[in-house]
Amino acid sequence: MERKVTNEIKDEPGEPMVARSKMGDAVVSELEVKGIESLTPTEKKHLLLQLARDRVRDSSAGPWEIIDIFREEWRAVKDTLAQPVEIELRDTGKDTLFRVLLDITQLERQLETQEQE
Repeated sequence: MERKVTNEIKDEPGEPMVARSKMGDAVVSELEVKGIESLTPTEKKHLLLQLARDRVRDSSAGPWEIIDIFREEWRAVKDTLAQPVEIELRDTGKDTLFRVLLDITQLERQLETQEQE
């Protein structure tokens, strides 16, 4: 029987969020991203998963620092309503800048709001 490999997020109350990529054994903790506290939990999850995928490709990636966050209004993306979030990061280990674009769906935002209530 084939084992299904998935992205994993460990988000225990009081503990830092940790993401593991399904593409390998790369793990990224929110403690490795300076400024991550300005993101919502959903944005954190998406960003950590992306950084874990990047770390699979380049094990020397990280730690990171968030330079700026751009949030757009809701728009139709692939037949769903999404709120694009663009995050400008600095890989402090390599001293390089790059951007990550996330499409947070309206459903994810609604679920996030319900969890916070």
